[in-house]
Amino acid sequence: MAVIRAILCSFMFHFLVIVGLIWLAPKLQLPEPEVIEVTLSDEQKIFNALKPKDRSVVRQAVVPEKMKLPEDETLARFLSEQKQRVKEETQAAKSGMTQNRSNRESAVNKPESAPPKVAEQKKQQHNTEDVDKDGYRNVDISKELAEMKRYNDGFSSVGESLPTDVKVGSFTALNTDRYLFYTFYARVEELIRYRWETRVQQAIDQFDRIDRINAGNRNWVTQAEFILDRNGNLRSALIMKSSGIKNFDMAAVNAFKEARIFPNPPQEMVKEDGYIHLVFSFTVRYSPPALVNRN
Repeated sequence: MAVIRAILCSFMFHFLVIVGLIWLAPKLQLPEPEVIEVTLSDEQKIFNALKPKDRSVVRQAVVPEKMKLPEDETLARFLSEQKQRVKEETQAAKSGMTQNRSNRESAVNKPESAPPKVAEQKKQQHNTEDVDKDGYRNVDISKELAEMKRYNDGFSSVGESLPTDVKVGSFTALNTDRYLFYTFYARVEELIRYRWETRVQQAIDQFDRIDRINAGNRNWVTQAEFILDRNGNLRSALIMKSSGIKNFDMAAVNAFKEARIFPNPPQEMVKEDGYIHLVFSFTVRYSPPALVNRN
């Protein structure tokens, strides 16, 4: 009887120990380190990445009314915030965030004409009374400031790598159809663009003379797919096509890794696998300054 009691006590003791370990194990387990996987795709996936896919999403560029055409039902090759048709598709010569120069005239440039008598009175008052204590006349420079403002806003720029048949012009004018998830793509661009450009510049700064010559005056294109969970957290990055310069490829990947979270993604973008797949093409065209041999 004593032996049976000892066996039962031993069994109960070990049973409680096992149950306790099972209960405590999840609480004692260290959290898994966060790892964002970066892989280079195989040749088949590279081939698939190069095949024509969905239409490109471009940042909306408002153009002057005189450059627009009435909307039609033909399919545009670009997607953006709003539907737009233009007389001729063009792209700005200057690189940067896609935007067109201000098309609005400052009110100070269009003052209302004063009646002749009032204008003459103002002129006389300006000549006699608008003088400081040292005898210097005060000068209204509002018009000059407005002109400076217009000059600063006077450059159009384009941030996308567009097809070669889109000629260079004064504005970026593209035929676009409305894209339902445009605002999310615009937020993603705002989060990664500066980070990407900064890393590309850092890569260029590390070039030696030979690298600068070899990298100059051609396009270096990195095609990558970024996987987000339904909350917008970056989970992995897949380089579909390497540009040929590793630091350019990593500039794209690291821009996403540093941003990490892309808030409020549309849940309609979640695929059947439970993730959001963003495919981006990053193009670097490096034009080195003239190199001079010093003797």
